[in-house]
Amino acid sequence: MNKAFILGGGVTLAALLIAPTFIGNSIETKARSTLAALNEQPLYSASIVSYDKGWFSSSAQIEIALDFNGILAAQQVGNTQDVSTEDVGMENPTIIANVNAYHGPIYFGDGVGIAKVKYNIAVQGEALREYVAWPDDVPLYFNEGKLGLFNGLNYSDAIPALQGVDDELTLNFSGFNGEAKHEGDGIRYQGQAESLSMNDGAFSFEMLNTTADITYSDDVDMLAAMNGELFEGDAAIAIEEMVFSDETGTNILVEALRIITNTDIDEDTNTASVYVEYAVDKVEGAAQDASDMVIGIAINNLDVDFIKAYQDFSNSTLSTPADELPEKLQAFIKDNLLQQLQTEPEINITKLAMTLPEGSFTGKANSKLVGVTALPDTLEDPSYWVSHLLANAQIKADKAFVESMASGYMVAELAANPQTQGMTAEELQSLAAQQVPMVLNTFVEQGFIKQTENGYDAEFVLKDGKANLNGAEIPLPFAQ
Repeated sequence: MNKAFILGGGVTLAALLIAPTFIGNSIETKARSTLAALNEQPLYSASIVSYDKGWFSSSAQIEIALDFNGILAAQQVGNTQDVSTEDVGMENPTIIANVNAYHGPIYFGDGVGIAKVKYNIAVQGEALREYVAWPDDVPLYFNEGKLGLFNGLNYSDAIPALQGVDDELTLNFSGFNGEAKHEGDGIRYQGQAESLSMNDGAFSFEMLNTTADITYSDDVDMLAAMNGELFEGDAAIAIEEMVFSDETGTNILVEALRIITNTDIDEDTNTASVYVEYAVDKVEGAAQDASDMVIGIAINNLDVDFIKAYQDFSNSTLSTPADELPEKLQAFIKDNLLQQLQTEPEINITKLAMTLPEGSFTGKANSKLVGVTALPDTLEDPSYWVSHLLANAQIKADKAFVESMASGYMVAELAANPQTQGMTAEELQSLAAQQVPMVLNTFVEQGFIKQTENGYDAEFVLKDGKANLNGAEIPLPFAQ
């Protein structure tokens, strides 16, 4: 037999046998450093209850507690010396996670395969059985996956169906299942829960078909993300239907609620842009039925170092007594805010729309701080901010929509007027309908709105400390 082949085979076998112990050491090092970082945060305390490391596998029991009591006690303004954690009235929640890891590059034990490591995490959650029930042989949370030889992460996780045990509150949760797959240079996570319902006799709530779709880069430091640091990614949460009911027979239906977020980071400028959008297809049964509602907000030119500094400040002051916080906040602003303002941050409403049975409206607005070289002597100085603010906004609305909104506002005003409090709802509505045309005509004559062929619109511009509404300059008493 070829000696080179035998030698090569021997080296390969040795590598396969030796590699697991190095991977095992790496897992333990990473686990201990992660827990040490968690312990630096005032909200968490974490410790390894036990750790058993073998050649091909490791297992650990980890305890994580959240110090809600300490934080709540610190918020008792002026009473921090007299408030104990017992006075807060709740126990600090503690979870025990059982972790098993099977070392690669060829792992055994929980199946056989090729990966850097295969793992599973089980949180039994026994303390919560006082409040909710689920099958005895199932953990409250279970996550299993594997990290590929080239660090590609794939996993699935699950929460079982839960039922409330309180006789005064009916609670039913269908459970949740999620799956993460390595795609390109990122990880895509998708999860779904079929239903959640609660009923206490006076109020009931039901939510159907909730889905999550999240994508992020595979080099994201998840511990940093837990601490609130920005990272690139996209997320979409969707709820097919929500129904709210009360004992009076009122039912409010919300269909197709969506929350979309996107974060981009420009490494060249060390700035980030964040977009958040809320949308609802339809609302029925509320004070006013509506559809096609959406608002999209883009926050651009966020200084990444400022955001990190703010998150560090926020985390470090979670247990700071509330009466000491303003002084610390002022110090933080003095040391850090100018850095953010010099990047010329923007807050833009890129989408704004709603449709009522009578008609619809759309709008958008942009605002940006420019030319900031120093902080004002007083942050509350409006003339300073106006002198550095560029802004513009446009709104367009159907005639019937504006009349409906104006009528609703006037009905509320009339109902609060002592001279009309004896009127019925129909009388108030009739009186408001008579006054709405006159009020809108007055707004048009004064230049607050412009009448168009289909309705009304308005445009506002702020530049160089001067404001302009529909083409006419308007004075600003606080502008320089």
